[in-house]
Formats: sequence, structure tokens, C-alpha cells
Amino acid sequence: MRPNSESGRWHRTGDGPIQYLSTTVEGAWSELIRAEGLQSESEVAFVRMPMWVAELQIERLADYSAFEIAEEAGFPPEALVDDDYTRCQDEGLRLRSEGFQGVLAPSAALSEAMNLTIFGPRIASTWGRQPILVSSIPATKIAVGAPPEGIVQRVRQRGVEHEGLQRHQAERSRSRRRRDDGAN
Repeated sequence: MRPNSESGRWHRTGDGPIQYLSTTVEGAWSELIRAEGLQSESEVAFVRMPMWVAELQIERLADYSAFEIAEEAGFPPEALVDDDYTRCQDEGLRLRSEGFQGVLAPSAALSEAMNLTIFGPRIASTWGRQPILVSSIPATKIAVGAPPEGIVQRVRQRGVEHEGLQRHQAERSRSRRRRDDGAN
């Protein structure tokens, strides 16, 4: 496998192979729509992409699946959905150097979705069969289709606040106020 030729959230150009997956079909479509800067139903009307399902067994996975979890681990939660990927790229490099095989994190494109990024080379193997190689991932194409109607309006475009991060920050502020009120 060749290194990625373009930078992404968890890697820079030239870093080793990395695969970006979403845990839901809507999450995958949202990431594509955001990455391509599509903003209307007419712009996605002719988009057709294959959707795949994969069976994964990952031993060392960094769990940043919630803003609170990332914060507790010492990683700034806002970096998970920031339009500037620098902090995630630095963290991706650190995680790979420490032997992590991937990271689970909130989707920047759809506040209720989750993404899984896999570090290192992987190849698709036959669905339903035990993989022979460590780099094999049983995967199969489940459909070729278009984004679900109405998803474009739910996608968080660049420059727009992330609803999930806003909720986290509001809760953190409420908790601090309660803690400060209790200390006085």
C-alpha cells in the first residue's frame, strides 16, 4: 500500500497508509459531503458511491469517542472537530509511534456520528472468511447509491460550530459553576 497523497484529520501527506471509516452510513455520506464542500440537494443529486461494511479487530485503539473522554485523556476536545487538522495530525503521529492501530472519534461532519480511523496498511479480504494476514479486513460492498434525502442540511460545513462540541462546552461551564458555587 502506498502512503496517502493528501492530508487528512489524523495524518499528513506522505504519512503511512490510513483508512477513514464511519460507524454509520449517514456518517460516511456526511463526511463525503463536507469534504467535497457540497451544500445543496442539487449538488448531491448525482453523487453515487459504493458503501462497504467491514469487520474489524483492533487491539490498540485510542478512544476519543466523546469530548469528555478526549479531555480526560489530555487531548483538547475542540481539536477533534476543528477545521484545522494540525493538532489531530500531531496526535495521530504520536499515537502511531506508540503502537496504536487507530482512533475512534466524533465526526466533524455530523454531530451524532462516530468515525474510526485505522493506521497502517490494510487490504480487503473475503467477507465471512477468517483473514490469513494481519493486514486483512473482511469487507464487502453492500450498495452503490446516493446520499439519503435531507442529509445535506444536517451536515456541518467548515466554519460552522459543531453542535456536539457546543453541548460539551456548555455542560463543562455548568459543572464549573456548580463546583465554584459549592466551594463558596
